[in-house]
Amino acid sequence: MRLASQIAFLLLVGVTAFAVSNAAARASDAKKIVTPVGEAVSGDIELHEVRSGVWIHTSYYTYPDGTRFPANGLIVRDGDGLLLVDTAWGELLTLALLERIKVEIGLPVHRAVVTHSHYDRIAGADILEARGIEVRVHPLALARTIGQGMPVPNDTLTGLDTPGASIRLGPVEVFYPGPGHAPDNLMVWVPSERVLFGGCAVRALTAGSLGARADADMGAWPGAIRRARTRYAETEVIVPGHGKAGGHELLDHTLRLFKGLPEGGN
Repeated sequence: MRLASQIAFLLLVGVTAFAVSNAAARASDAKKIVTPVGEAVSGDIELHEVRSGVWIHTSYYTYPDGTRFPANGLIVRDGDGLLLVDTAWGELLTLALLERIKVEIGLPVHRAVVTHSHYDRIAGADILEARGIEVRVHPLALARTIGQGMPVPNDTLTGLDTPGASIRLGPVEVFYPGPGHAPDNLMVWVPSERVLFGGCAVRALTAGSLGARADADMGAWPGAIRRARTRYAETEVIVPGHGKAGGHELLDHTLRLFKGLPEGGN
């Protein structure tokens, strides 16, 4: 019996040692994987200061066919920190964005506004909230994220129930022009620098179509653009959701795209 007990004990020690060794190996492998992925993803983030205390952040998403496509957001100086408009295009890219902000700007992100409930805007919401960053969305966006299985922000913006409504949030004005590219699309105005983030409701000059329209309200969209054009007549820089920033010509171009130009992707 003593021999059998000794053999059982040795087998138990061996199995335990193998499990511990295996766990350590997996942890080591995880470290090997995370580091290069982080380095690669960081190259898909760009920051560009367009006015004092206002930066455009651009993340590049790579589709399965290898197509690399940019998405813009905004960063605004907010007291001793920053306000972020839209996450990067994915969780890893949002982590890379926060790291790039830390290195290049050196201020913490205190709060964020997501302009609508599409993946290129909201995918990194859980990452932000895990860092203690408050993420606010239009109430319609909250309902849509729950229904579509996307990250669900904890906070909503009140007072934006009707087209043309706006609220002040720190250094910015959040404006609801009405349904357009999406039913919940918002715009963000930085009055001190005359910068308007139009989001995906506004098309870049190089865009030959209105882009993805699965959630678009084609009847209401032109009215939303006209409201923005009237309200922010003094704007000097307009940032679209995709492509290069410009001026009021981006709003005019977006309206022209309703006159039967070819359909396309984003």
